[in-house]
Amino acid sequence: MHVDKKYAIAFLLFAFLILPMAASAYPVMAQDSPEEMIELLLNEGAEVLLTNIDENGAPAVIYAQLGSPVDSLNLEAEMYDNCLALAVIATRGELLDYIFSLIGTEFMGGEEPGFMLSQFDEGFTPEAILDLLGSDFSLLVSAYYNLDEAVAIGKMGQVLAHLANPAVFGFSFADIIHLRIDESFFPPEAEMELPFEALDVFMYQVTNPFADALNVVLGGLDDSGLLGNINPSIFIAERGAAAGLLAIPDMGDLVELFNDTMGGGGGFSLAAESFFPSQFEMINGSIAIAAAGYIGEQILTYGDTDISIGSLVGATGSFVPMDTGVSIVMGILPESANITGVSPDVEGLTMHENDSNMIMWNATGHGEVPDYIIEFESDDFPPDIVIARTFNPVSTVPGGSVEVTVTVKNNGTVPIDNLEIVDNEVGAIYSTVTVAGTTSQNVTSLAGGESTSITYTVTFTNEGKYTFPNAELTYEFNAREYNKNTVTDGYSVYADPAQLLSQMILDGMPISGAILGIVALGALFNINKMRKGSSGGYQV
Repeated sequence: MHVDKKYAIAFLLFAFLILPMAASAYPVMAQDSPEEMIELLLNEGAEVLLTNIDENGAPAVIYAQLGSPVDSLNLEAEMYDNCLALAVIATRGELLDYIFSLIGTEFMGGEEPGFMLSQFDEGFTPEAILDLLGSDFSLLVSAYYNLDEAVAIGKMGQVLAHLANPAVFGFSFADIIHLRIDESFFPPEAEMELPFEALDVFMYQVTNPFADALNVVLGGLDDSGLLGNINPSIFIAERGAAAGLLAIPDMGDLVELFNDTMGGGGGFSLAAESFFPSQFEMINGSIAIAAAGYIGEQILTYGDTDISIGSLVGATGSFVPMDTGVSIVMGILPESANITGVSPDVEGLTMHENDSNMIMWNATGHGEVPDYIIEFESDDFPPDIVIARTFNPVSTVPGGSVEVTVTVKNNGTVPIDNLEIVDNEVGAIYSTVTVAGTTSQNVTSLAGGESTSITYTVTFTNEGKYTFPNAELTYEFNAREYNKNTVTDGYSVYADPAQLLSQMILDGMPISGAILGIVALGALFNINKMRKGSSGGYQV
Protein backbone atom coordinates (compact mmCIF):
# COMPACT_ATOMS: atom_id res chain seq x y z
CA MET A 1 0.00 0.00 0.00
CA HIS A 2 1.47 3.34 -1.05
CA VAL A 3 0.81 6.37 1.11
CA ASP A 4 1.94 9.85 0.16
CA LYS A 5 4.77 10.82 2.51
CA LYS A 6 3.29 14.26 3.02
CA TYR A 7 0.74 12.66 5.33
CA ALA A 8 3.55 12.22 7.83
CA ILE A 9 3.23 15.98 8.34
CA ALA A 10 0.11 15.21 10.31
CA PHE A 11 2.33 13.60 12.93
CA LEU A 12 5.46 15.70 12.77
CA LEU A 13 3.87 19.15 12.66
CA PHE A 14 0.83 18.41 14.81
CA ALA A 15 1.87 20.72 17.64
CA PHE A 16 3.07 23.51 15.36
CA LEU A 17 0.12 23.63 12.95
CA ILE A 18 -2.90 22.84 15.08
CA LEU A 19 -2.02 24.04 18.53
CA PRO A 20 -1.19 27.65 17.71
CA MET A 21 -4.53 27.83 15.86
CA ALA A 22 -6.29 26.29 18.85
CA ALA A 23 -4.51 28.58 21.30
CA SER A 24 -5.59 31.70 19.44
CA ALA A 25 -9.21 30.58 19.33
CA TYR A 26 -9.71 28.92 22.68
CA PRO A 27 -8.64 30.89 25.76
CA VAL A 28 -8.25 27.81 27.97
CA MET A 29 -5.49 26.59 25.66
CA ALA A 30 -3.87 29.97 25.06
CA GLN A 31 -0.19 30.10 25.93
CA ASP A 32 2.54 32.67 25.40
CA SER A 33 4.72 30.44 23.21
CA PRO A 34 4.88 27.07 21.40
CA GLU A 35 7.20 25.85 24.16
CA GLU A 36 4.51 26.47 26.76
CA MET A 37 1.98 24.72 24.55
CA ILE A 38 4.22 21.65 24.36
CA GLU A 39 4.66 21.81 28.12
CA LEU A 40 0.87 21.82 28.45
CA LEU A 41 0.68 18.68 26.32
CA LEU A 42 3.29 16.88 28.40
CA ASN A 43 1.88 17.99 31.75
CA GLU A 44 -1.85 17.67 31.16
CA GLY A 45 -1.98 15.14 28.34
CA ALA A 46 -3.30 15.26 24.80
CA GLU A 47 -5.24 13.00 22.46
CA VAL A 48 -5.48 12.90 18.70
CA LEU A 49 -7.83 10.91 16.47
CA LEU A 50 -6.29 10.69 12.99
CA THR A 51 -8.33 9.27 10.12
CA ASN A 52 -7.13 8.88 6.56
CA ILE A 53 -9.08 7.72 3.51
CA ASP A 54 -6.91 6.59 0.63
CA GLU A 55 -7.73 7.01 -3.06
CA ASN A 56 -9.48 3.62 -3.07
CA GLY A 57 -11.88 4.71 -0.33
CA ALA A 58 -10.18 2.53 2.32
CA PRO A 59 -9.69 3.93 5.84
CA ALA A 60 -6.75 4.04 8.20
CA VAL A 61 -7.42 5.18 11.77
CA ILE A 62 -4.99 5.93 14.61
CA TYR A 63 -5.99 7.07 18.08
CA ALA A 64 -3.16 8.25 20.33
CA GLN A 65 -2.64 9.83 23.73
CA LEU A 66 0.42 11.78 24.80
CA GLY A 67 1.31 12.21 28.44
CA SER A 68 -1.72 10.52 29.97
CA PRO A 69 -0.15 7.04 30.27
CA VAL A 70 2.74 8.43 32.36
CA ASP A 71 0.89 7.99 35.66
CA SER A 72 0.02 4.34 35.10
CA LEU A 73 3.52 3.55 33.83
CA ASN A 74 5.04 5.19 36.94
CA LEU A 75 8.01 6.45 34.94
CA GLU A 76 9.44 8.34 37.90
CA ALA A 77 10.12 5.10 39.81
CA GLU A 78 13.69 3.91 40.43
CA MET A 79 13.10 0.82 38.28
CA TYR A 80 13.37 3.12 35.22
CA ASP A 81 16.71 4.65 36.26
CA ASN A 82 19.05 4.43 33.24
CA CYS A 83 16.24 3.11 31.02
CA LEU A 84 16.51 4.74 27.62
CA ALA A 85 13.16 3.60 26.29
CA LEU A 86 10.48 0.96 26.65
CA ALA A 87 8.02 -0.08 23.97
CA VAL A 88 5.14 -2.54 23.97
CA ILE A 89 3.43 -3.32 20.70
CA ALA A 90 0.79 -5.84 19.66
CA THR A 91 0.02 -6.07 15.96
CA ARG A 92 -2.28 -8.07 13.72
CA GLY A 93 -2.11 -7.70 9.98
CA GLU A 94 -0.49 -4.91 8.01
CA LEU A 95 -0.84 -1.76 10.11
CA LEU A 96 2.91 -1.46 10.76
CA ASP A 97 3.55 -1.56 7.01
CA TYR A 98 1.14 1.33 6.66
CA ILE A 99 2.60 3.39 9.50
CA PHE A 100 6.16 2.99 8.28
CA SER A 101 5.11 3.85 4.74
CA LEU A 102 4.02 7.22 6.12
CA ILE A 103 7.65 8.03 6.82
CA GLY A 104 9.01 6.28 3.76
CA THR A 105 10.42 3.21 5.53
CA GLU A 106 9.99 -0.37 4.44
CA PHE A 107 9.31 -2.26 7.66
CA MET A 108 8.21 -5.74 6.74
CA GLY A 109 9.90 -7.96 4.25
CA GLY A 110 12.56 -6.02 2.40
CA GLU A 111 13.63 -7.79 -0.75
CA GLU A 112 13.37 -11.33 0.63
CA PRO A 113 10.32 -11.70 2.86
CA GLY A 114 9.66 -14.98 4.60
CA PHE A 115 9.14 -16.45 8.04
CA MET A 116 11.84 -19.12 8.27
CA LEU A 117 15.54 -18.39 7.88
CA SER A 118 16.05 -21.84 6.35
CA GLN A 119 14.07 -20.66 3.35
CA PHE A 120 16.56 -17.94 2.43
CA ASP A 121 19.20 -18.64 -0.17
CA GLU A 122 21.33 -15.75 1.13
CA GLY A 123 21.13 -16.87 4.76
CA PHE A 124 20.60 -14.60 7.74
CA THR A 125 19.92 -10.94 6.99
CA PRO A 126 18.74 -8.04 9.15
CA GLU A 127 15.49 -8.00 7.18
CA ALA A 128 15.00 -11.65 8.11
CA ILE A 129 14.61 -10.70 11.78
CA LEU A 130 11.50 -8.73 10.92
CA ASP A 131 10.33 -11.46 8.59
CA LEU A 132 10.54 -13.95 11.44
CA LEU A 133 8.11 -11.76 13.38
CA GLY A 134 5.64 -11.76 10.52
CA SER A 135 2.70 -9.37 10.53
CA ASP A 136 1.16 -10.81 13.71
CA PHE A 137 3.29 -10.44 16.80
CA SER A 138 3.33 -8.82 20.23
CA LEU A 139 6.57 -7.65 21.81
CA LEU A 140 8.06 -5.66 24.66
CA VAL A 141 11.48 -4.13 23.98
CA SER A 142 13.49 -2.04 26.43
CA ALA A 143 17.06 -0.81 26.86
CA TYR A 144 19.13 0.12 29.94
CA TYR A 145 22.56 1.74 29.78
CA ASN A 146 25.64 1.96 32.01
CA LEU A 147 24.46 -0.53 34.64
CA ASP A 148 25.91 -3.73 36.03
CA GLU A 149 24.22 -6.61 34.28
CA ALA A 150 22.60 -7.93 37.46
CA VAL A 151 21.23 -4.46 38.26
CA ALA A 152 19.77 -4.08 34.77
CA ILE A 153 18.12 -7.50 35.01
CA GLY A 154 16.70 -6.61 38.40
CA LYS A 155 15.22 -3.31 37.23
CA MET A 156 13.76 -4.98 34.15
CA GLY A 157 12.13 -7.59 36.38
CA GLN A 158 10.49 -4.84 38.44
CA VAL A 159 9.14 -3.22 35.28
CA LEU A 160 7.72 -6.53 34.08
CA ALA A 161 6.01 -7.08 37.42
CA HIS A 162 4.53 -3.59 37.29
CA LEU A 163 3.21 -4.00 33.74
CA ALA A 164 1.83 -7.45 34.61
CA ASN A 165 -0.12 -6.11 37.58
CA PRO A 166 -3.84 -6.44 36.65
CA ALA A 167 -4.50 -3.17 38.46
CA VAL A 168 -2.10 -1.39 36.09
CA PHE A 169 -2.02 -3.02 32.62
CA GLY A 170 -2.23 -6.77 33.07
CA PHE A 171 0.28 -7.77 30.40
CA SER A 172 1.83 -11.24 30.46
CA PHE A 173 5.30 -11.96 29.08
CA ALA A 174 7.64 -14.72 27.91
CA ASP A 175 11.41 -14.30 27.53
CA ILE A 176 12.87 -13.93 24.06
CA ILE A 177 16.35 -12.44 24.43
CA HIS A 178 18.64 -10.40 26.69
CA LEU A 179 21.54 -8.86 24.79
CA ARG A 180 24.35 -7.06 26.64
CA ILE A 181 26.54 -4.84 24.49
CA ASP A 182 29.85 -3.58 25.85
CA GLU A 183 33.44 -3.55 24.62
CA SER A 184 33.81 -7.27 25.39
CA PHE A 185 31.00 -7.90 22.92
CA PHE A 186 33.40 -7.17 20.05
CA PRO A 187 36.69 -8.91 19.17
CA PRO A 188 39.81 -7.02 20.36
CA GLU A 189 40.97 -6.39 16.80
CA ALA A 190 37.81 -4.36 16.18
CA GLU A 191 39.13 -1.67 18.54
CA MET A 192 35.56 -0.59 19.13
CA GLU A 193 34.93 2.54 21.18
CA LEU A 194 31.37 2.74 22.43
CA PRO A 195 29.59 5.92 23.61
CA PHE A 196 28.40 3.99 26.66
CA GLU A 197 29.89 1.53 29.14
CA ALA A 198 27.21 -1.08 28.55
CA LEU A 199 23.81 -1.39 26.93
CA ASP A 200 21.35 -4.08 28.03
CA VAL A 201 18.59 -4.78 25.51
CA PHE A 202 15.64 -6.91 26.60
CA MET A 203 12.97 -8.42 24.37
CA TYR A 204 9.88 -10.34 25.53
CA GLN A 205 6.89 -11.83 23.82
CA VAL A 206 3.60 -10.35 24.99
CA THR A 207 1.51 -13.49 25.37
CA ASN A 208 -1.87 -11.77 25.67
CA PRO A 209 -4.09 -12.44 22.62
CA PHE A 210 -4.26 -9.41 20.35
CA ALA A 211 -7.77 -8.48 21.45
CA ASP A 212 -6.71 -8.60 25.10
CA ALA A 213 -3.54 -6.60 24.43
CA LEU A 214 -5.59 -3.96 22.61
CA ASN A 215 -8.02 -3.68 25.49
CA VAL A 216 -5.13 -3.58 27.98
CA VAL A 217 -3.57 -0.61 26.17
CA LEU A 218 -6.82 1.30 25.74
CA GLY A 219 -7.97 0.37 29.23
CA GLY A 220 -4.95 2.12 30.74
CA LEU A 221 -5.77 5.45 29.09
CA ASP A 222 -7.87 8.47 29.99
CA ASP A 223 -11.32 7.76 28.54
CA SER A 224 -12.89 11.08 29.55
CA GLY A 225 -12.54 12.40 25.98
CA LEU A 226 -12.72 11.05 22.44
CA LEU A 227 -11.72 7.57 23.58
CA GLY A 228 -14.98 7.27 25.48
CA ASN A 229 -16.87 7.16 22.16
CA ILE A 230 -14.57 4.67 20.42
CA ASN A 231 -15.58 1.01 20.14
CA PRO A 232 -12.40 -1.12 20.50
CA SER A 233 -14.00 -4.05 18.66
CA ILE A 234 -13.75 -2.16 15.38
CA PHE A 235 -9.95 -2.39 15.58
CA ILE A 236 -10.13 -6.17 15.91
CA ALA A 237 -12.50 -6.68 12.99
CA GLU A 238 -10.46 -4.84 10.36
CA ARG A 239 -7.80 -5.94 7.90
CA GLY A 240 -4.87 -4.95 10.10
CA ALA A 241 -4.57 -3.45 13.56
CA ALA A 242 -2.05 -2.60 16.25
CA ALA A 243 -1.84 -1.16 19.73
CA GLY A 244 1.14 -0.13 21.78
CA LEU A 245 2.96 2.03 24.30
CA LEU A 246 6.19 3.97 23.93
CA ALA A 247 7.80 5.39 27.08
CA ILE A 248 10.98 7.45 27.41
CA PRO A 249 11.68 7.85 31.13
CA ASP A 250 14.15 10.69 30.59
CA MET A 251 14.27 12.42 27.24
CA GLY A 252 17.47 14.20 28.22
CA ASP A 253 19.30 10.88 28.66
CA LEU A 254 18.16 9.71 25.24
CA VAL A 255 19.19 12.97 23.56
CA GLU A 256 22.59 12.88 25.27
CA LEU A 257 23.26 9.29 24.18
CA PHE A 258 22.11 10.07 20.64
CA ASN A 259 24.47 13.03 20.42
CA ASP A 260 27.34 10.96 21.81
CA THR A 261 26.62 8.23 19.29
CA MET A 262 26.08 10.45 16.24
CA GLY A 263 28.59 13.08 17.26
CA GLY A 264 26.48 15.65 15.50
CA GLY A 265 27.67 14.15 12.23
CA GLY A 266 26.19 15.25 8.95
CA GLY A 267 25.02 18.53 10.41
CA PHE A 268 22.32 16.74 12.41
CA SER A 269 22.11 16.38 16.16
CA LEU A 270 19.70 16.65 19.02
CA ALA A 271 21.77 19.27 20.79
CA ALA A 272 19.95 21.77 22.98
CA GLU A 273 20.09 24.46 20.31
CA SER A 274 18.65 22.23 17.59
CA PHE A 275 15.04 22.38 16.49
CA PHE A 276 13.47 19.42 18.26
CA PRO A 277 14.70 19.90 21.83
CA SER A 278 14.31 23.66 21.61
CA GLN A 279 10.57 23.12 21.55
CA PHE A 280 10.61 21.31 24.88
CA GLU A 281 11.29 23.12 28.13
CA MET A 282 10.79 19.73 29.81
CA ILE A 283 13.34 17.96 27.62
CA ASN A 284 14.76 16.21 30.68
CA GLY A 285 11.38 14.84 31.67
CA SER A 286 9.53 11.67 30.78
CA ILE A 287 7.41 11.21 27.66
CA ALA A 288 4.85 8.49 27.00
CA ILE A 289 2.65 7.80 24.01
CA ALA A 290 -0.06 5.15 23.73
CA ALA A 291 -1.88 4.39 20.49
CA ALA A 292 -4.16 1.99 18.69
CA GLY A 293 -5.10 1.88 15.04
CA TYR A 294 -6.31 -0.12 12.10
CA ILE A 295 -6.45 -0.19 8.32
CA GLY A 296 -9.61 -1.44 6.64
CA GLU A 297 -11.11 -2.41 3.33
CA GLN A 298 -12.85 0.02 0.96
CA ILE A 299 -15.83 1.81 2.53
CA LEU A 300 -16.31 4.80 0.21
CA THR A 301 -17.54 4.06 -3.30
CA TYR A 302 -18.81 5.80 -6.41
CA GLY A 303 -21.91 7.80 -5.44
CA ASP A 304 -20.97 8.47 -1.80
CA THR A 305 -20.83 12.13 -0.80
CA ASP A 306 -19.68 12.21 2.83
CA ILE A 307 -17.74 10.37 5.50
CA SER A 308 -18.50 10.32 9.22
CA ILE A 309 -15.50 10.18 11.54
CA GLY A 310 -17.75 8.53 14.10
CA SER A 311 -18.49 5.66 11.71
CA LEU A 312 -14.76 4.95 11.44
CA VAL A 313 -14.45 4.29 15.19
CA GLY A 314 -17.82 2.66 15.88
CA ALA A 315 -19.11 5.71 17.75
CA THR A 316 -22.58 5.42 19.26
CA GLY A 317 -22.85 8.85 20.89
CA SER A 318 -21.44 12.36 20.83
CA PHE A 319 -17.75 13.19 20.94
CA VAL A 320 -16.51 15.13 23.96
CA PRO A 321 -12.96 16.41 24.62
CA MET A 322 -10.73 15.29 27.48
CA ASP A 323 -11.45 16.75 30.91
CA THR A 324 -7.88 18.07 30.97
CA GLY A 325 -5.35 18.49 28.20
CA VAL A 326 -5.99 18.88 24.49
CA SER A 327 -8.21 16.90 22.08
CA ILE A 328 -7.70 17.01 18.31
CA VAL A 329 -9.57 15.28 15.45
CA MET A 330 -7.99 15.05 12.00
CA GLY A 331 -9.41 13.78 8.72
CA ILE A 332 -7.43 13.32 5.50
CA LEU A 333 -8.86 12.62 2.05
CA PRO A 334 -6.84 11.93 -1.12
CA GLU A 335 -5.81 14.90 -3.25
CA SER A 336 -8.16 13.72 -5.98
CA ALA A 337 -11.19 14.30 -3.73
CA ASN A 338 -13.07 17.59 -4.01
CA ILE A 339 -14.07 18.54 -0.47
CA THR A 340 -17.32 20.53 -0.52
CA GLY A 341 -17.93 20.99 3.19
CA VAL A 342 -17.02 20.00 6.73
CA SER A 343 -18.92 19.88 10.00
CA PRO A 344 -18.50 21.41 12.49
CA ASP A 345 -17.00 24.40 10.67
CA VAL A 346 -16.10 27.24 13.03
CA GLU A 347 -13.49 29.83 12.14
CA GLY A 348 -10.40 29.36 14.26
CA LEU A 349 -11.48 25.91 15.46
CA THR A 350 -11.63 24.12 12.08
CA MET A 351 -8.85 24.23 9.52
CA HIS A 352 -8.85 22.87 5.97
CA GLU A 353 -5.36 22.53 4.50
CA ASN A 354 -6.07 22.49 0.75
CA ASP A 355 -2.80 21.07 -0.58
CA SER A 356 -3.06 17.85 1.42
CA ASN A 357 -6.88 17.74 1.84
CA MET A 358 -6.37 17.62 5.60
CA ILE A 359 -9.12 18.74 7.97
CA MET A 360 -8.14 19.61 11.55
CA TRP A 361 -10.67 20.15 14.31
CA ASN A 362 -9.81 21.64 17.69
CA ALA A 363 -12.06 19.23 19.57
CA THR A 364 -11.28 20.95 22.87
CA GLY A 365 -12.59 24.21 21.46
CA HIS A 366 -15.64 22.65 19.80
CA GLY A 367 -16.68 20.88 23.00
CA GLU A 368 -19.36 18.21 22.68
CA VAL A 369 -20.40 17.53 19.06
CA PRO A 370 -22.57 14.76 17.54
CA ASP A 371 -19.97 13.86 14.90
CA TYR A 372 -17.25 15.14 12.60
CA ILE A 373 -18.21 15.05 8.90
CA ILE A 374 -16.36 15.62 5.62
CA GLU A 375 -18.39 16.11 2.41
CA PHE A 376 -17.14 15.59 -1.15
CA GLU A 377 -18.24 15.00 -4.76
CA SER A 378 -20.13 11.82 -5.70
CA ASP A 379 -17.51 10.69 -8.24
CA ASP A 380 -14.43 11.17 -6.05
CA PHE A 381 -14.06 7.43 -5.34
CA PRO A 382 -14.17 4.31 -7.55
CA PRO A 383 -16.82 1.59 -7.39
CA ASP A 384 -16.50 -1.14 -4.77
CA ILE A 385 -13.64 -3.29 -6.08
CA VAL A 386 -12.58 -6.40 -4.17
CA ILE A 387 -9.37 -8.38 -4.71
CA ALA A 388 -9.01 -11.59 -2.71
CA ARG A 389 -6.65 -14.59 -2.68
CA THR A 390 -7.56 -18.14 -1.63
CA PHE A 391 -5.55 -21.33 -1.07
CA ASN A 392 -6.64 -24.94 -1.71
CA PRO A 393 -5.73 -26.87 0.38
CA VAL A 394 -5.18 -24.56 3.35
CA SER A 395 -1.87 -26.33 4.14
CA THR A 396 0.22 -29.11 2.65
CA VAL A 397 3.28 -31.32 3.21
CA PRO A 398 6.76 -31.30 1.62
CA GLY A 399 6.35 -32.36 -2.00
CA GLY A 400 2.74 -31.19 -1.92
CA SER A 401 1.11 -28.40 -3.87
CA VAL A 402 -1.38 -25.61 -3.31
CA GLU A 403 -3.73 -24.07 -5.84
CA VAL A 404 -3.73 -20.28 -5.48
CA THR A 405 -6.61 -18.23 -6.89
CA VAL A 406 -6.70 -14.44 -7.06
CA THR A 407 -10.14 -13.03 -7.82
CA VAL A 408 -11.13 -9.46 -8.65
CA LYS A 409 -14.81 -8.53 -8.43
CA ASN A 410 -16.53 -5.28 -9.34
CA ASN A 411 -19.34 -4.93 -6.80
CA GLY A 412 -20.32 -1.56 -8.24
CA THR A 413 -22.70 -0.59 -11.04
CA VAL A 414 -20.18 1.06 -13.39
CA PRO A 415 -17.26 -0.56 -15.24
CA ILE A 416 -13.53 -0.27 -14.60
CA ASP A 417 -10.95 -0.50 -17.37
CA ASN A 418 -7.43 -1.69 -18.19
CA LEU A 419 -7.05 -4.14 -15.32
CA GLU A 420 -3.70 -5.74 -14.56
CA ILE A 421 -3.52 -8.51 -11.94
CA VAL A 422 -0.09 -9.65 -10.74
CA ASP A 423 0.81 -12.25 -8.10
CA ASN A 424 4.26 -13.56 -8.99
CA GLU A 425 6.40 -12.78 -5.95
CA VAL A 426 6.48 -16.13 -4.14
CA GLY A 427 8.51 -17.75 -6.93
CA ALA A 428 10.97 -14.85 -6.89
CA ILE A 429 11.50 -15.19 -3.13
CA TYR A 430 11.96 -18.95 -2.72
CA SER A 431 14.12 -20.89 -5.18
CA THR A 432 12.92 -24.20 -3.69
CA VAL A 433 9.31 -23.77 -4.86
CA THR A 434 7.93 -24.50 -8.32
CA VAL A 435 5.23 -22.23 -9.76
CA ALA A 436 3.02 -23.33 -12.64
CA GLY A 437 0.07 -21.52 -14.17
CA THR A 438 -1.05 -17.94 -14.68
CA THR A 439 0.42 -15.44 -12.22
CA SER A 440 -0.60 -12.29 -14.11
CA GLN A 441 -3.41 -11.20 -16.38
CA ASN A 442 -4.62 -8.13 -18.30
CA VAL A 443 -8.34 -7.45 -18.70
CA THR A 444 -9.72 -4.70 -20.93
CA SER A 445 -12.86 -4.00 -18.90
CA LEU A 446 -14.81 -5.36 -15.95
CA ALA A 447 -18.48 -4.40 -15.73
CA GLY A 448 -20.44 -3.91 -12.54
CA GLY A 449 -21.25 -7.26 -10.91
CA GLU A 450 -18.60 -9.14 -12.92
CA SER A 451 -15.44 -10.87 -11.70
CA THR A 452 -12.22 -12.26 -13.15
CA SER A 453 -9.51 -14.46 -11.67
CA ILE A 454 -6.11 -16.05 -12.15
CA THR A 455 -5.08 -19.48 -10.85
CA TYR A 456 -1.65 -21.00 -10.41
CA THR A 457 -0.07 -23.90 -8.50
CA VAL A 458 2.88 -23.80 -6.11
CA THR A 459 4.75 -26.99 -5.23
CA PHE A 460 6.95 -27.05 -2.10
CA THR A 461 10.14 -29.02 -1.52
CA ASN A 462 10.75 -28.10 2.13
CA GLU A 463 8.56 -27.71 5.17
CA GLY A 464 8.22 -24.31 6.77
CA LYS A 465 6.09 -21.21 6.61
CA TYR A 466 6.13 -19.33 3.32
CA THR A 467 5.18 -15.71 2.69
CA PHE A 468 2.91 -14.80 -0.21
CA PRO A 469 3.37 -11.02 -0.66
CA ASN A 470 0.44 -8.87 -1.74
CA ALA A 471 -1.26 -9.77 -4.98
CA GLU A 472 -1.66 -6.45 -6.81
CA LEU A 473 -4.36 -4.95 -9.00
CA THR A 474 -4.02 -1.86 -11.19
CA TYR A 475 -7.03 -0.44 -13.00
CA GLU A 476 -8.49 2.79 -14.42
CA PHE A 477 -11.70 4.60 -13.57
CA ASN A 478 -12.79 8.07 -14.65
CA ALA A 479 -9.39 8.64 -16.30
CA ARG A 480 -7.56 7.95 -13.03
CA GLU A 481 -5.35 4.97 -12.20
CA TYR A 482 -5.96 3.02 -9.01
CA ASN A 483 -3.93 0.37 -7.19
CA LYS A 484 -5.26 -2.22 -4.79
CA ASN A 485 -3.83 -5.35 -3.20
CA THR A 486 -4.59 -8.36 -1.07
CA VAL A 487 -3.17 -8.88 2.40
CA THR A 488 0.19 -10.60 2.77
CA ASP A 489 -0.51 -14.28 3.41
CA GLY A 490 1.48 -16.94 5.20
CA TYR A 491 1.24 -20.55 3.99
CA SER A 492 2.31 -23.52 6.13
CA VAL A 493 3.99 -26.68 4.86
CA TYR A 494 3.96 -29.29 7.62
CA ALA A 495 6.10 -32.40 7.97
CA ASP A 496 4.21 -35.51 6.80
CA PRO A 497 3.75 -37.82 9.86
CA ALA A 498 3.55 -40.90 7.64
CA GLN A 499 6.88 -40.02 6.07
CA LEU A 500 8.40 -39.56 9.51
CA LEU A 501 7.25 -43.03 10.63
CA SER A 502 8.47 -44.62 7.40
CA GLN A 503 11.87 -43.02 7.77
CA MET A 504 12.01 -44.09 11.42
CA ILE A 505 11.47 -47.75 10.48
CA LEU A 506 13.97 -47.61 7.59
CA ASP A 507 16.56 -46.15 9.96
CA GLY A 508 16.22 -49.21 12.22
CA MET A 509 15.06 -47.28 15.26
CA PRO A 510 15.03 -49.45 18.43
CA ILE A 511 11.64 -50.85 19.45
CA SER A 512 11.35 -48.56 22.48
CA GLY A 513 11.93 -45.55 20.26
CA ALA A 514 9.45 -46.91 17.73
CA ILE A 515 6.76 -47.21 20.39
CA LEU A 516 7.37 -43.62 21.45
CA GLY A 517 7.30 -42.62 17.81
CA ILE A 518 3.94 -44.30 17.26
CA VAL A 519 2.48 -42.55 20.33
CA ALA A 520 3.81 -39.25 19.03
CA LEU A 521 2.43 -40.05 15.59
CA GLY A 522 -1.02 -40.61 17.07
CA ALA A 523 -0.75 -37.29 18.86
CA LEU A 524 0.22 -35.60 15.60
CA PHE A 525 -2.80 -37.03 13.81
CA ASN A 526 -5.11 -35.94 16.63
CA ILE A 527 -3.59 -32.46 16.70
CA ASN A 528 -3.96 -32.27 12.93
CA LYS A 529 -7.66 -33.22 13.27
CA MET A 530 -8.14 -30.53 15.91
CA ARG A 531 -6.39 -27.97 13.72
CA LYS A 532 -8.76 -28.81 10.87
CA GLY A 533 -11.77 -28.51 13.14
CA SER A 534 -12.68 -32.22 13.38
CA SER A 535 -15.03 -33.23 16.16
CA GLY A 536 -14.21 -35.68 18.93
CA GLY A 537 -11.89 -35.75 21.90
CA TYR A 538 -8.15 -35.84 22.16
CA GLN A 539 -6.58 -38.87 23.81
CA VAL A 540 -3.08 -40.28 24.22
